[in-house]
Amino acid sequence: MSTHQGHEINHITDIIQVMNSGIDFYEKAQDKVQDPSVSALFQRMIDARKVSVESLQPYAINQQGAREDGSSFAVEARRAFTALLSTFTSDNDQTYIKELEEVEDKTLEEIKTALKKPQSHDCEAALSKVLLTMQSCHAEMSKMQKH
Repeated sequence: MSTHQGHEINHITDIIQVMNSGIDFYEKAQDKVQDPSVSALFQRMIDARKVSVESLQPYAINQQGAREDGSSFAVEARRAFTALLSTFTSDNDQTYIKELEEVEDKTLEEIKTALKKPQSHDCEAALSKVLLTMQSCHAEMSKMQKH
């Protein structure tokens, strides 16, 4: 049983790492976009991720004895790619929106993977709530991308 428990908590820390990277990515992108509505959208994404991370931290702390403050290499690599790509494009706002929607896809994928694994009831409830929040964020990013 402890093998399953360790694995499920490890996946929770993976979600937190992806979300932490997303927060950092949104903050950096927010400084570079021109459109105030895009900046406001990015702030909503940052806020939603911070609340979600805090709701999942007790499960990471329970397993590893400390907060998970790391970030995901996959998201960091995407951020580096976006920074490079944005130097070659005239519409940086749309570049960031497109790439950040991909970050939202990765976040949803990680949460859904965790929900397929055996979880305690309270952890599953927290993940389900985070999934709803992140689905809303993804929908808002998709809408902005089509705008």
